[in-house]
Amino acid sequence: IDIYVDTDQLEYQKKRYIDTITKYEEYYGEGEVQIFSAPGRSEIGGNHTDHQHGKVLACAINRDAIGVVKQIDGEIRLISDGSEEYVVDITDLAIKEEEKGTTLSLIRGVLAGFQERNYKIGGFQAYITSDVLIGSGVSSSAAFETLIGSILSGLYNEMSISSTDIAIIGQYAENVYFGKPCGL
Repeated sequence: IDIYVDTDQLEYQKKRYIDTITKYEEYYGEGEVQIFSAPGRSEIGGNHTDHQHGKVLACAINRDAIGVVKQIDGEIRLISDGSEEYVVDITDLAIKEEEKGTTLSLIRGVLAGFQERNYKIGGFQAYITSDVLIGSGVSSSAAFETLIGSILSGLYNEMSISSTDIAIIGQYAENVYFGKPCGL
C-alpha cells in the first residue's frame, strides 16, 4: 500500500509481482533476488516543454516499472516484457552511435553517468516489466532509467544515491547516449 496508495490496485499489483518473479525464474532460475520499482510521471503543467529547455511541473503516478534483480559480475543481463535479452559489458561504457535510440544506450548511459560521478557500478541480471504506458507522455524511458539507477544504488551504493542524482544521470543517459534532447 505504501507504494501504490490505491487499495483497489493491491490485487493487481500482487499478481504483477508474482508474475514478474515467475518470469525471472523462467529465464534466470531460482535464487535470492531483490525487487526495485520506479514510477512513471505526468506533467501537471508545461507538457514536454523540457525538450525546448522550458520548465515542467511533474508528479509521480501510480504506474511503475519493476525489476526482479540478482547481482552478478561483469555485465548487465536484462530482459524486459517481450524483448530479447540485452547484455552490456560494464567495462565498455563508450558512446556507440549504432546504439542511439535503443535500450542498450540507456543502460550504458546510466552506467557511465554513475561512473563519472564516482558512484560504484557492477553487474546484475534482471527481468523488468512496466505498466507505464510507452509513448503516452508519462515518461516510460525515464522510469526505465530511474529503475536502472535505483538498482545500481541498491546493489552497489547502499541505496545512498538521491532521487535527484538518479534523475540527473537518467537525463544524461537520454541526452548523450540515447540522443533525445529531453530536460530533467
